[in-house]
Amino acid sequence: MSALKRKSSVALIIGIVIILLFIPTWYGVLAPSLIISELGKFELTTSYEGTYERSYPYAPTPILIRAHAYAEEVKGDNIIMKMDINTTFDGVELSEFSANLTYVLNKFTRENVKNASEADKPREGYDYIYPSHLKAGEGISKAWLENLNTTATLEFKENIVEEGVTLYKYSAEKTITKEMYLPFYETQNCTLTSTKTILIEPLSGLWIYTENETFSLTLLDPVEYQLLYLKYNSTAEAKTQRLTDAKTVYNGMQLFELYIPSILGVISVILTIALAFNVRRLKRKKQP
Repeated sequence: MSALKRKSSVALIIGIVIILLFIPTWYGVLAPSLIISELGKFELTTSYEGTYERSYPYAPTPILIRAHAYAEEVKGDNIIMKMDINTTFDGVELSEFSANLTYVLNKFTRENVKNASEADKPREGYDYIYPSHLKAGEGISKAWLENLNTTATLEFKENIVEEGVTLYKYSAEKTITKEMYLPFYETQNCTLTSTKTILIEPLSGLWIYTENETFSLTLLDPVEYQLLYLKYNSTAEAKTQRLTDAKTVYNGMQLFELYIPSILGVISVILTIALAFNVRRLKRKKQP
């Protein structure tokens, strides 16, 4: 026991205790706090390419969509997110497909805060930022569909590896029927259908790119025919950039949640071994 009371042994014991107490604190409190703080710095610029069709006899029109999403401000538990969408045809802006949106997300749950006063309209569920630590085979409920103003379930399809990055593929499809006021048609019954297939980095829960997304508007009365069909996907350039971003995000999450606790664990083991050797050395010195 006297060997444990020596200054060198006491210092080693204190070091071991501090590290053993710090590991759960880091993993349970500090790492999640750092990840949450990073959400407050969220920003991405991406682009999509696709086509839109109006009712017969118009042919598909090619479009380019550029989107800039960023966290504007953190207020308490909420993050105010802005998204500027600019859609063009041959360099000319299409105002009906362009918008400036304001989201409000809870930084802990990552969900839209329904009826938040800062948002431009009521939203709920997840969009662009999904739950972290996703599990293969499980869907994501309450995914927000902006063009339908409702939520749907993203069904898990498969996990794939691209450029060394593991991604989960999800898809959703939803159709709603409602009365709408349309120019030249007044108020009519319409069906609106939205589909999407997206890739998400599962550890961080961040959207990486869109494989395919569509939106259609069909008039039901007096005869059924499609008024609008919109289809687009992430551009090759945007996909490449987002895969690079996915690597950075994944490595950051690994650093916070795995590497730092592992390093601390190794240090505690080394200190424990040093303590054992120190006690043994002191006992030998004490022997006549």
